[in-house]
Amino acid sequence: MPATSTMRHGRRKPQTLRKKLEEEEEAERQKTASALGLDGKHARSAAEAEERSKAKETLKAKKILESYQKREQGVVQSLAGLLGPVGGDEGTVGISEEKHQEVKYVTRDMIDAGKRVVTISDTTGPGKIVLTTDLSNLESATPANSTLEPKSYADDAENKEEMPKATIHRGIIKLNLRNLHKCTVVVKCKIITGTVEISHCDDLTLLVEGDDATVATIQADLCSNLDIQFHDSPSGKNVPLRVRDTNSGPTTTLFWGQDKDDRVFHAGVSNLRVRTFRDGYVDLETRSDYLQNGAKAVGNATAEEVQFVTSVVDDNFLTEKLLKPGEVKGSVPMTEREFKELEEKKSKIQEAIDEKLKDVVKVQGDENGVERSVSNTGSVGVDQLSSSGSDAGGVIEEVYASATKEEIDSIVAYCEDQKAKGNEAFASGEYAQAVLFYTIALDRAADLPDASEIADLLSGGDSSKDPIPQLFKRHVVLSNRSASFLKMGHHEKALKDGTEAEILDPTYVKGIFRKGLALHAIGRYEEAISSLAVAQKIEPKNKQIKQALQFAEVRMQQEIRKRMES
Repeated sequence: MPATSTMRHGRRKPQTLRKKLEEEEEAERQKTASALGLDGKHARSAAEAEERSKAKETLKAKKILESYQKREQGVVQSLAGLLGPVGGDEGTVGISEEKHQEVKYVTRDMIDAGKRVVTISDTTGPGKIVLTTDLSNLESATPANSTLEPKSYADDAENKEEMPKATIHRGIIKLNLRNLHKCTVVVKCKIITGTVEISHCDDLTLLVEGDDATVATIQADLCSNLDIQFHDSPSGKNVPLRVRDTNSGPTTTLFWGQDKDDRVFHAGVSNLRVRTFRDGYVDLETRSDYLQNGAKAVGNATAEEVQFVTSVVDDNFLTEKLLKPGEVKGSVPMTEREFKELEEKKSKIQEAIDEKLKDVVKVQGDENGVERSVSNTGSVGVDQLSSSGSDAGGVIEEVYASATKEEIDSIVAYCEDQKAKGNEAFASGEYAQAVLFYTIALDRAADLPDASEIADLLSGGDSSKDPIPQLFKRHVVLSNRSASFLKMGHHEKALKDGTEAEILDPTYVKGIFRKGLALHAIGRYEEAISSLAVAQKIEPKNKQIKQALQFAEVRMQQEIRKRMES
């Protein structure tokens, strides 16, 4: 037995040595590969490094998108199959009456907490869905958040001054109608943004009725047999007037269609019918079909992608084709008629200015070589230009060519109102809603005469040393929206807004500070340090900036050590 045991151990010993040797060789191979950068932890070429970087960015973008979709779903209330499933066979024996209800009322009880965007989808009638006035009592803002750290910047979302109690915005934010068939939707509630989107619907009737039903803009896509009716419904610019000594509540002072911004946009919609009613009688009516309107496929774009707009012009409905984004400057959709009117208005104002300045002679060659303007009839100043409206037939009201002073004041007032709503939403911790209000303000500011100049400046990306003159302080709104994006974890968007805020006003410390925070969150620590240093130079006693700068410097040092170790 001892001899046999010794023989077995003798057989195992070479195997054990061989295994140990292989392990040592593998460890040496891995060590060598790591030293040469061939262990997979580091790219072996510039092309591989670029591919890895792209894959990393793609994964990051995917996570951001998934996060955004998750947050978006957090504010969307989906109501599907209210009248029955899509494609249900009404003639099938055994289907209960409950499956195709005659009338379905949507009330607050059906809306989950925090959800203010209502989507009604995937149902087939016949039947009627009523969004009741009860939805107008939904609150889309909560009391101001007293736990926010106070700041001291005028008009900033994070304000040191005691924030006023948040104004309660009642109603739903937006209404989406998708994949509805053979049914009627009645809107009786307030829609804060005044927007309804309709897509992939057939044989749908949309009734907007009552003083509460504030629907200004409708976007309809890929629908057929769509009937839109406005029954004594207010315009988006309506200011309700309460009647004294009655219980009738607010009354409409401006009906839908009486303002130029009341519009129905549509693409790929066949057999569209739009009507306005006053006291139960048809006031205006029109029909439209995208093919009959001249929609044609061009290149990769199909006929269904051609956009049209139906609105009231000179007390009658008019359907026009919208110009493509490349055919007109600015972000506001515009028809060829509107574009011509704008150009004619500019031309008239320019002619009036030229007429006033026709006697001005340019003289070259002062001692500094600077060109001067001298008038034979005396100098013409800005005050004279502004007061020369009567001489030009009332054409010149402002130096700006595309809008009168009243129009500019109206747009600025609207933008300020949306900014205030955004600040209140931010203070309440409703960051997604704050982004919505800030975006509405910036979109409306695109209608101001200085929008083209601002857009060119932002597209260039170069920052001047001095603040850019603006009719509306866009940099404050951009900075506030950047703060909202930071709270939501959308760091790339926060960086873009912070950068643009700095371009418009390089002295506005909050824009620069939030740009630095976004760079830090992205991991671009060196650039973050640079931006935060600029902010600290503007406000050297700001503890928040100082702390953020210290954090960025620490992370930068950590990154350097990691590189050295690898």
